[in-house]
Amino acid sequence: MRARTLITILLAIAMASCGKHEPKAKYVFYFIGDGMGVSHVTLAKLYADSVLLDSTAMSFTRFPVTSLSTTYAHNRYVTCSAAAGTALSTGTKTSINTIGLTYDRTDTLYSIAKKFKEAGKKVAILTSVSIDHATPAAFYAHVGSRGSYYDIAKQLLKSNYDFFASGGFLEPYGTKTDSNAVSVYELGKVRGCQFTSSLTEVDSLVAAGAKSIVYSAPNPAPSSTLQYEIDRSESDISLADITRKAIEVVDNPNGFFIMVEGGKIDWAAHDNDAATVIHEVLAFARAIDVALEFYRKHPHETLIVVTADHETGGLSIGNRENKYDFHVKLLHYQTASEERLHKLIAEFKEQNPKAKFDDLLKFLADKTGLSKDIELNENDIKMLKDAYNVAFKGLKSNEKTTYSETDPISKVSIQILNSKAAVGWTSGSHTGQPVPVFAIGSGQQLFVPLLDNTDIPKNIVRAAGI
Repeated sequence: MRARTLITILLAIAMASCGKHEPKAKYVFYFIGDGMGVSHVTLAKLYADSVLLDSTAMSFTRFPVTSLSTTYAHNRYVTCSAAAGTALSTGTKTSINTIGLTYDRTDTLYSIAKKFKEAGKKVAILTSVSIDHATPAAFYAHVGSRGSYYDIAKQLLKSNYDFFASGGFLEPYGTKTDSNAVSVYELGKVRGCQFTSSLTEVDSLVAAGAKSIVYSAPNPAPSSTLQYEIDRSESDISLADITRKAIEVVDNPNGFFIMVEGGKIDWAAHDNDAATVIHEVLAFARAIDVALEFYRKHPHETLIVVTADHETGGLSIGNRENKYDFHVKLLHYQTASEERLHKLIAEFKEQNPKAKFDDLLKFLADKTGLSKDIELNENDIKMLKDAYNVAFKGLKSNEKTTYSETDPISKVSIQILNSKAAVGWTSGSHTGQPVPVFAIGSGQQLFVPLLDNTDIPKNIVRAAGI
């Protein structure tokens, strides 16, 4: 017994000693999948395995450390991206719609990105949505309302971070009520910021010694975002592209901090659009793979943390209609996001104002597989006919649905496809479910067991030793 006790003590001392001498994380990647719950990750993994037959996809799900995190805000259990982003960036809870300020908006909260910058490391902030949106803003801005996009953008210019990349700005020329506002681009030039929509030009700017580079995608989707992955052409910029470029920009002997947000996972989940969610998570995973390439070159000095700010949609794998059956393969028939489908239907209606219901079904078959590859039952037909009547004849539907009257067809089409695939949704908003946490690299052991979102940035700073 004494010998066993002595061995236990010696092992404990050895482990503690190893921990003290563990290399600090010089290079830190912080990936935030906006709205990405456990089910979103699982659904994308199922799709990659059974439809794409790609066992190498979703590599972050095989990280050595896997945990969960709570997401509640200071004043509400179901959080928003502003409060959650602030918790993930500063380690402090705040109130709904607040960015970088205490819950009562009387004091300033500073992000870990600022700490890394003050420690002499380079900083990059990347997102698939606009750079002034809640999550990226939480790493450099301090506002009482997340909708203060112009004020947020002006604070970006003062951050002195090295590289920003996104779909652009939402209010670069100020609010509609402020006619005297100076554009973000003019203000930025005064501060020495360089703006570009060319990744090639980014290289030239770096070579010329630019201190702060702001990259915006040349062909943004609505609301200054990157194109949805399901809609993206080969010429459109991806989240992986800007992640790779960010590494090139900020890689240096002193280290760096890169935050990457997969922002449109949340947007697709708000639409209850399962196929688009899958492709957004896969695009997010490919960006993480870029970081993994770097990690493999510097395994003892790199930390990669992947998490989410909250869950969106109350996504379930399995629904009432299918009971224990699941048909994720049906989702591959969808070839456009709900956002893109809405635009295509508007074009179809404009070109075919007197189109019959059967004409509409043929059109939808090419975009969703409905009626062609996926059999429709009597209720499905009724729902689509009601939507057709609203869209083409201006008649009111007798059936209550949650779709928008401006485009009932796309909403119902996606709803039917989700149902056939056995994907369920409980909400069009956020939920209070815990979200996943994945970690690999120096300091990975700090991210277990169950965490709160405020623990994550604190542990990142601890791993980096700053």
